[in-house]
Amino acid sequence: MNVSWPSPEYDRQIDLICDKLKGARNIFCIAHPYADGDALGSQLALYHWCLSAGKNCVVLNFDALPEQISWLPGANRCRADLPEDINFDLAFLMETTEARRMGERVEFFKRAATTVHLDHHIGVTGLGTINILEEKASSTCEILYNILERTGIELSRDCREALYVGIMTDTGNFRFNNSTPRAHEVAARLIGNDLVVDDIYKIVYENTNYLRVVIHGTVMARARSFNDGKVVASWLALDDFTRTGAAEVDADGAIRNLSCIKGIEAALLFKEVEGGKIKVSFRSTGQVDVMEISRKFNGGGHRNASGAQIDGSLEEVMHTVVSAVAAALPPGEICNA
Repeated sequence: MNVSWPSPEYDRQIDLICDKLKGARNIFCIAHPYADGDALGSQLALYHWCLSAGKNCVVLNFDALPEQISWLPGANRCRADLPEDINFDLAFLMETTEARRMGERVEFFKRAATTVHLDHHIGVTGLGTINILEEKASSTCEILYNILERTGIELSRDCREALYVGIMTDTGNFRFNNSTPRAHEVAARLIGNDLVVDDIYKIVYENTNYLRVVIHGTVMARARSFNDGKVVASWLALDDFTRTGAAEVDADGAIRNLSCIKGIEAALLFKEVEGGKIKVSFRSTGQVDVMEISRKFNGGGHRNASGAQIDGSLEEVMHTVVSAVAAALPPGEICNA
C-alpha cells in the first residue's frame, strides 16, 4: 500500500514499521547504486539506530563512496554481501526508485521476511512488503526520521548526523524548493546541541581533493551551448579518468558548475562508463521536466534533477539526449543539437 503525507494512513504505516523494527533481530539495508548523501545517510542512520537498540544491521553498498560523504561514521561498515548464516527479519530499501535500477542486486530483497521501501521520488512503485513513498518529503532521511523518532529510542549523535547530511544534500543545503517547513523543523531537531553545521558544510561542500578539481575543470572546459544558451552539456570519457588519475566518484557534483550558468533551462553531463554505457545527469532550472525526459531512457529522479544510463557511444547518446531536451524547451526554441 502506498500512502500520502500527512495522513492517518501514513501514521499507521509508521507504527507498523516501528513494530517490525522492535521485533526484528537481524536487519539489512540497501540503496540505489552510486550512493549520494540521502541514500548513504539513511542507511547509516538506520545502522546507528540498530546499534543503540541492540540489533544487528548489515549495510549493503557496492560502489566507491564520494569523498564528500565517505567520512560519515559507520561508512567503513558497508559491505557487498550478506552473511549466509543469518536469517534476516527485516530489510530496508532506501530510495531504490525502481527494481531495474538495482539490476541483479534486487535478489537481495528476497533475503528478509519483511521489506520496507522508503522513497521520496515521484511516481515510484513500491517494492516492499510495506511502502512509504512520500513525494512531499524533502528526502528519504526525513521519512526515516519520522520512523526512528517514533520508536522512542534516543537518536545518537552519529544517527542524527547521518540524517542531517541526507536532508542537507538532497535540499542543496536548503536551497531547493523541497526545503519545506517540515524539512527545516526536522533539521533543527537533528542539530540539537551537538552538531556543528558549519563543520559539516565545509566537509561536504568545501573539502575537495586535487584530482576532483582537475576532473571538474575538464567538464567546465568542454561545456557546449545549444539552443541559444538554453541547454548546456559536457562530457567525460573513460580515458579522462585514466589520464588524470581521477576516479568516477571524483566527478560527482561536476554538473553543479554547469547548472549555475546564467540563462540556461537545462544542463547535461555525460560520463562514459565500462560496458559501453553512458551515464547521463540532468538538471533543470524549472521550465523543463528532466525527470520525464530521463524516463524515456529508463532513468528517473526528480523534476529538476534526474539521471539515466544509456547504451551507446558518447557522440550518439549526446546527440539523442540533447535533442530530447531541446524538444522539451518552451515553444519557439530551435534545436541546433
